Amino acid sequence: MDHLGIIILMYVAGMLLLVAEVFVPSHGLLTVAALVCMGIAVYQTFGRDTTAGVIGTACCLVAVPTVLMTGIKYVRYLPMGDRLAPPNPTDRDKGHAFDSSEIESLVGVKGKSITPLRPVGMCEFGGRRVQCVAESGMIDMGITVVGVGMHLNNLEVRPDDGGARSA
Repeated sequence: MDHLGIIILMYVAGMLLLVAEVFVPSHGLLTVAALVCMGIAVYQTFGRDTTAGVIGTACCLVAVPTVLMTGIKYVRYLPMGDRLAPPNPTDRDKGHAFDSSEIESLVGVKGKSITPLRPVGMCEFGGRRVQCVAESGMIDMGITVVGVGMHLNNLEVRPDDGGARSA
């Protein structure tokens, strides 16, 4: 095989090793081998012709991230994709979340802080524990609080001044 055939073979081997990395979990060893093959190919290409070496380098700089990112993006569609990249759990799957309407119903209701709110903590409203955010500053544990609004799906509270209804 002539010199040009070896260079082309090294480029092809590098790309095949990158594609194999998507299907075979090798903890990056196949990627390292692919980069070595492509590095040798680029070095040999520069030895033949500088313009071809620049073109080969540019192609590698585009192809390597493209293949890796495409593989990472679509690995979940492969037969073993759920084992390699399991789907992210959601709070609704765990059963911990509740509707924002349930939190909004606590606006204007008195409760009690059961942890310090610095600014986030837990409060109890009618026997139900709710994660709350202090409207401003910090609120100590055991203080009567009142819900004043919503803040990022959390109930926003302030210390009670006596005008709210009880839970």
